[in-house]
Amino acid sequence: MLNSLSNNPGDGNQNGLNSGVQSQAEPIIQEVYEDEPNDYNYEPQIREVDEVELKNLSAIREEDNVDRRVYLVCGIFLIAALIGGAIGFALANSAAGKAEIQRKSSIAQMLKKSFEQKQEGFKQYKSDFERMSKLPFDETTFDSKVLGYNRAGFMLDMSSEVTSEAVLLITESGENPLKGLRTYSAATMLLTQLLSTHINETHADADSILSLQTKEEGTITYAMQYIPGAVNYLATTAPRNQYANMIVDIFTLNDYIEDDQKASEMYSKMKIDNKWSEEQRMLRDFHQETKKGKGSKGAVEEPLDLPNRLIYEVYDRKGKESQLFADEVVTVDRQLLFGKSANALERYKARTQQINELFDAAEKASATIVAELDKFIVGDGK
Repeated sequence: MLNSLSNNPGDGNQNGLNSGVQSQAEPIIQEVYEDEPNDYNYEPQIREVDEVELKNLSAIREEDNVDRRVYLVCGIFLIAALIGGAIGFALANSAAGKAEIQRKSSIAQMLKKSFEQKQEGFKQYKSDFERMSKLPFDETTFDSKVLGYNRAGFMLDMSSEVTSEAVLLITESGENPLKGLRTYSAATMLLTQLLSTHINETHADADSILSLQTKEEGTITYAMQYIPGAVNYLATTAPRNQYANMIVDIFTLNDYIEDDQKASEMYSKMKIDNKWSEEQRMLRDFHQETKKGKGSKGAVEEPLDLPNRLIYEVYDRKGKESQLFADEVVTVDRQLLFGKSANALERYKARTQQINELFDAAEKASATIVAELDKFIVGDGK
């Protein structure tokens, strides 16, 4: 607060002069600091609180810094997020599960369709082969029934005809249709190899098989041809150092002719075909006495044209039939030359039995394949 005058009225003039002089020497504005307020010495008023007011004050809860409704909202949001995530995960799994089911169904349908086509050919060929194997061997029937195994198309090759995705059909619960398919595939692939070998060997042994199956004992006897005159010469007039005679040829013995009527017809035909000389004919003719018939007139029975030795029917190595006389043949059982071994007929029967056993094994393996594949097929695929 600025104040240049004195508060004393008696000194008015003098002070007026003094103030004029001082005003010339002192500055016009002078800073004056007022006393600080006495706020720092504030003393709060204290009053006594009665018992009723104290109870009312204790009932008031102290407010938190954050509203608890915020926690509630956050909790609700978290629960909703978890539920939504769970629902989304379940829907995703459901969609993936349906896609996998459809994929397995498609694979199973493809395998079932392919297998049923092969199974149809398999059953037909198996039936024909079993029926043929129960009958006596006949080359024409054999060719008509057995040579068609390639056309039957029953062989299954797992490496090329079954997709690699088929492994999806193997489940943890033990369902595995591939097990039966593998067994069927192995059996049919082996069957095609055996059938090919069976056809080749049967054609090579066809004549021997036909010959052997007409005999009760079913053994092979070889007919070794030699020259009777040479044997007679060696036994009579030959010198001491004469070499032994050699076998002319070897045949497979079929049978010998016991019926005189049949032998006469065959002998007469041989003399014409071979253009025998009169000397040869005289050496071979059998001269029998004429017999009187039993008729009332005593008619003389016409003698048969028979050779003086039994006639043997033999086959050469090419299967061509020939006839030999008993005095120019030495018969030898096959076992004396080769020991105990299967002949052509026995080999044929052994191959047939092995093939039938493989057919049974393949049929047994394929019995449940379709049912196992149907477990994976959904919708209209069944």
